[in-house]
Amino acid sequence: MFENFVAFADASAQKAAPTTPSGDGGLASSGTLTMLIWIIALGAIFYFMLIYPQKKRTKSFNQMMSNLKRGDTVITIGGIVGKVTDIKKNTIKIRTAGNDLEITKRSVSSIVKGEAVSNDNNGKSKNDSKSDLIK
Repeated sequence: MFENFVAFADASAQKAAPTTPSGDGGLASSGTLTMLIWIIALGAIFYFMLIYPQKKRTKSFNQMMSNLKRGDTVITIGGIVGKVTDIKKNTIKIRTAGNDLEITKRSVSSIVKGEAVSNDNNGKSKNDSKSDLIK
């Protein structure tokens, strides 16, 4: 009985996979074509989810740094707020609370153009509001 099963499986395998005389090496087969489409689709997903957003952030950061000038108020990644006093190649000097700090340009989180965070008579910042305090 086992010999009949082997003979039947061999015959059906020959019917299912006819040989093609073309010299493409089986590239036109549906399995290979499907796998190629999946690889291209995964590559596109990888690009649009990882590479493209990082390029966009880098371009935005470089544009922000090119617009940086003395007198601008910056906020660092650590939350330090200071006014730019000097700009060098990879670092900037900021003045905050009477102290001068030299920080790398990469540590700048945002730039507040022409608006210094200063205190009024009550000790509250001009930019503070009740809605900001509730958040």
